[in-house]
Amino acid sequence: MTPLSDALTTAQRRALAALEKAYVAGQVDAEAFTACLEACGISDPIDVAFLLSALDVLREWGVQAPTMAERVTDEKMSDKQRDYILQLASEKGYKVSPDDLTALSKQGASQLIERLRSGKDIPEGTFVPF
Repeated sequence: MTPLSDALTTAQRRALAALEKAYVAGQVDAEAFTACLEACGISDPIDVAFLLSALDVLREWGVQAPTMAERVTDEKMSDKQRDYILQLASEKGYKVSPDDLTALSKQGASQLIERLRSGKDIPEGTFVPF
């Protein structure tokens, strides 16, 4: 995984969440939904068919599509995220060991990376606030 592939995955998840909401709300039909997914690189026909079927059930029963927070699990961060955090922290003058990051989830690691990239200070002792 590279920072670019991490960014692509994040963007695909957000695009999928937006499309799901639009589909369940009846703002987009199955054909347009599928075309948008393919344009975003989400093109497995079996998975798309199952997703559409599941969203049809949500639409029929009046339930909103799941939010991003409901969909994202507490997966541990990837090795690439850990390495990138260590690199950014070192560049910013923070002393961090891999052991300091063991509790980070993928989402927490992404938030920390964004904070480090934006130049915001990380309070001492709170390197793993997420």
